[in-house]
Amino acid sequence: MDNFDRKLLQELQRSSTDSNAAIGERLGLSASQVSRRRVRLEEEGIIESYRAILNADALGFSLDAVVRVKLRAHSEATAKAFTDFVTALPQIRIACAITGDADYLLYVRVESLESLSHFISQHLLSNDMIAEVRSDVVLQRIKDHTALPI
Repeated sequence: MDNFDRKLLQELQRSSTDSNAAIGERLGLSASQVSRRRVRLEEEGIIESYRAILNADALGFSLDAVVRVKLRAHSEATAKAFTDFVTALPQIRIACAITGDADYLLYVRVESLESLSHFISQHLLSNDMIAEVRSDVVLQRIKDHTALPI
């Protein structure tokens, strides 16, 4: 990977819908050079996919919460079951296994405080593998983006 690849990745993170010609103009490359580099980066798995980033507030998803979950038991089977469980819940944007007093950290985005309460009681607290749930409501999103610091 050279400097042009890094600059191309920065451009694609900023706007992946721009044409190869437009990106090439900004990078000092031809459209065909951008295309070849882009295809190679996709084939190497460096570019995994392209997505539309939606405005959560405009769509009514205005409440974020950070939820810490502690499991009742710890085993490979329980970890797999919990992974399958959280993967199926669209309200969970990010799920991480963590160290500390909880086992997992979930970043949840929902419509309202009422929907957060419903999500926690109907999905988390009703699940037998979960021993404890602690949640914090996000007061303000200060930074929210997916770009990597290339």
